[in-house]
Amino acid sequence: MDFILFKTDQSYVNLFVGGEIYPVQLKTLLNPETCGTFFRDRVIRVGESVKVHCTQWDSSPNHIKDGLLFREVLQFIRNGRRTSIPDNRYQLQQLVCEAEFFGLELYRHMLRRRLWKLTGKAAFYACYSDSD
Repeated sequence: MDFILFKTDQSYVNLFVGGEIYPVQLKTLLNPETCGTFFRDRVIRVGESVKVHCTQWDSSPNHIKDGLLFREVLQFIRNGRRTSIPDNRYQLQQLVCEAEFFGLELYRHMLRRRLWKLTGKAAFYACYSDSD
């Protein structure tokens, strides 16, 4: 895996997810409260610099995630507990899976709580590691 070294966490990177480009400031991806395990393992502070593990766009099309769902994930990474949570049950189910993929435990908990309020069921979704 290649990496790029940035001089400051004020720099921006473009995340290419599901055919969409999302410009993100590195300090957003370094926030320990919201970055999750996925970015914690790929965006690393080295003294005053920031090391970002990456792949070239032409060799890795990054089709594995849905770009529109990632927009919601990125909103959580930026805003934390202040993020808006949708009321659409199907979208919530998808976002729970995305939260698990990116290692966003707090977001996953927030989404599951909303699902529980909407459906009255605590656990029944396939992507939950603790499903019945």
